[in-house]
Parts: sequence; structure tokens; C-alpha cells
Amino acid sequence: MIKRILIALMLLQTLFAGTSFASGRLTLDYCIKTAIEKHPDLVAARSKVDSAKASVGEALSSGRPQLNAGTGYSRSGGSDTDSDIGTYNTNVAVEQSIYDWGRRELSVSGAMLSASAAEMDYLEVRDRIIADVRDSYYALSKSVRDNKIAGTRYSNYDKRLNWAKSYYEAGTKAKIEVTKAESDLANAKLILVKSVSAIEQSKAALASAMGVPMLEISEISDELDYVAWDIRIEDAVKKAAENRPELAAQSKRVESAKANLELQKKGLMPDMTGSAGYSLYGSAPADTGEWTAKVSVSIPISDGGLTKSKVMGAAADLVQADAEMKSLYNSVVLEVRKAYESLVEAKESFAASREAERQAKETLDLALERYRAGVGSSLEISDAVESFASAQTNTVQSLYDCKKARLDLEKAIGGLN
Repeated sequence: MIKRILIALMLLQTLFAGTSFASGRLTLDYCIKTAIEKHPDLVAARSKVDSAKASVGEALSSGRPQLNAGTGYSRSGGSDTDSDIGTYNTNVAVEQSIYDWGRRELSVSGAMLSASAAEMDYLEVRDRIIADVRDSYYALSKSVRDNKIAGTRYSNYDKRLNWAKSYYEAGTKAKIEVTKAESDLANAKLILVKSVSAIEQSKAALASAMGVPMLEISEISDELDYVAWDIRIEDAVKKAAENRPELAAQSKRVESAKANLELQKKGLMPDMTGSAGYSLYGSAPADTGEWTAKVSVSIPISDGGLTKSKVMGAAADLVQADAEMKSLYNSVVLEVRKAYESLVEAKESFAASREAERQAKETLDLALERYRAGVGSSLEISDAVESFASAQTNTVQSLYDCKKARLDLEKAIGGLN
């Protein structure tokens, strides 16, 4: 018996391995926080920033003292074993670059600019992850509301079926009234089932956007209510130019390309270094000692056109980086303008859909009252139920469109919270 219980526990553990469960109702802030902490794309972006910062340290190291130490023992001799001689050698040396005509400073500057660009790339990924979470959260809220609409449609048809049966049993309505009501109820049930499936799919999409694809979500807070938000298109474009991390990253790359061009121009510049050391050697570990000090200047005369080729390549890279900067700016402005117009359209559509829903609700109430009183027809009530459900769905869709359009505009401006 105990063995069977253990086997069952092992099977359950295997079944739920890799699955985590969210306790309670999830808020949008919690979902965003979880994504920032756990999403693999952000983990990778952070690692790129750390790698770029390490490159700055590499560039700085070339201007710092280089300390080396070594020791060794050797023994030599001929056929006469009594003539074997053993010698010791121990040395310590330090080398320091004295002046390289600005090459090290340019290398450090380029590495720092690359690190700054990597940080901006991280912010770009962060904005994308936050936008994906918010969009998925709004989509799930929409699915939940669509499910409630499907439930209302089903309830109205169920109510109509009960009335049709009672009228048929009383002999005031024909059998076709009951048949039509049953058909409409079956279709409403199908829509209700599909709405439940849509909720589960939206939950999966939200869990994936959070970076926890196997997270089981029970429920969320509704974030689909309309919130007014106005901004001038000129202000939106200006803020995008200041806030978009992609623009900041590309600007750093343009500066880095300029620094690299200046660095390549110094390819044939002299290099001055200094070194000093102390050595102990002899047949005993500290038999004889001497010190050395040296200052050397290396003057390249010709490198077979290598420097010239590097300068040409660096100049071409600078032109490319500058052109990409201008192209990116144009894309950002276009993105802002399109998102702005989409938000204006969504606001107007929402106002129209609310009015249409109000009128459809009045028509449905009248149709239900007429049918309950026995004077309405099945066609009249079917049209009213479908019109009201369609109007409700349009309102929910308009709400989602408002949220999505605002999100797109905020993302186009940059700096999502």
C-alpha cells in the first residue's frame, strides 16, 4: 500500500514539474515586475551590458603598469658527471606605457560609448517586454469581458426558450418558436465555450510575456476601463527624440564610430614605453643580482597600407552609423504619428460604440418585454439579443483598442514604466 502511494506521488511530481501557480488575483504591476526579474531576453540584455563594461576595463588596462615575475632552474653537463652545473634564475619586471599619442584614451572612450549603447539596448528590450506584458494583460481582460457578454447572450436565449415552452404548452405559440429558441441557445452555448477557450489562450500568452510560460493564472484585475489621455503630436515627437532608447543607443554608436576613426588615424604614431626589473641568478638561489631600467620608443615607418585601409573602413562605418541614425529617427517619427492617429480613432470609436450599446440595450429590453407578454416574435427577439451582444462586443473591442493605441503611443515615445 505504501509503495503504491509513493508511486502515485512520484507521478504527480512528474506531472506538475515545471509548472508554477499564481496565488490570488494578479495585478498589472505584479506581472510587469515578474517579467523584469525573470524574462530571459532581459537576462541576456543585462549580460551584454556586463560584457560591454568589462571591455572598458580591458581598454583601461593597457595604460596601467604590467607586472611580471618568473623563476627557473636549469642544469647542464657533459659525459663527466662531476662537471654538472645547476643554475637558478629569478626575475621581477614592470612595464608601463608612457605615451601613445592618445590611442589609449580613444580606445577607452570607444569602449565606454559601446557600454552606454548596450545599456540603451537593455532599456529598449525592457520597453518591449513591458509593452508585451501590458498588451497581453489587456487582451486577457478583453477575453474575460467577452466571456461575460457570451454568458449574457446565453442567459437571454435561455430565458426566451423557457417563455417559448410555456407559450407552446398554453397553445399560444407554435412549435417552431420552441425549435428556434433551442437553436439560438445552442449557438449561444458554442460562443460561450469558445470564449472560455479564448481566456485560457490569453492566460498562456500573458504567462509567456512574463517569462514564466508554465505559470497557471487564476484571475487578474480588470484594467480595461477607459482613462482619458491627451498629448499634442508635437510634444509626442519631441519626447520620442529624447526618450527612445534605440535613438540614444544609435547616437552612442555614431560617437563610437567617430572615436574609432580617430584611433585608426593614429596607426603610424610612435609608442613610448618604460620598463624596469631585477634579477637574481647563479648557482645558488640568490647568488648574484642585477637591476635593469629601459625607456624605448617604437616608431612605425610603414605597415604596407594597413593603417590607410583601416582609416577608410572606419570612415565608411561612420557614414553608415550616421545614415542609420537618420533612418531610425524617421522611423520613430512615423511610428509616433501612426500611434497618435490610432489613438484618436480609438477614442472616437469608443464614444460611438457606447451610444450604440445604449440603444441596443433599450431595443433588447423592449423586445424581451414584448415576447414575455406574448406579442413579440422569435425573429424580433433574436435580432435584439444579437444586436445587443454585438454592441457590447464592439464596446469591449473599442476599450481594448484605446488601451492598445495608448500603449503603442507610449512605447513610441519611449520610457515605459
